Amino acid sequence: MYVSLTRVSTSDEPIATATIVGEEMTRWLREIDGFEGFLMLSREGTTLGLTFWQSREVADRHRVARMQFLDRITAIVGVQLEEIVEYELTFANLGQLHVDSTTTAETGSGSE
Repeated sequence: MYVSLTRVSTSDEPIATATIVGEEMTRWLREIDGFEGFLMLSREGTTLGLTFWQSREVADRHRVARMQFLDRITAIVGVQLEEIVEYELTFANLGQLHVDSTTTAETGSGSE
């Protein structure tokens, strides 16, 4: 599995904005063949987005569309792209973790 990490400077944007952006990005990314998942980590001033792909080849095949979407979303939200770094996933154990706007981040439990 292959992971693309994107770091953006969010300045004074509220962290809740990252949740909304993450949900929208996931809706769009789900439509791409080979997309495996998406994770966002935020703190004041910075957000990291980790996009998981079946392989480097799959991620590379969709690079142009991914970059166009990223350019649009960063312009709409008003954040500054700082870096994109790519990794091979060598270990993960997240269980059934799923956090979104209906979930409390502290407990990982939703309102379902």
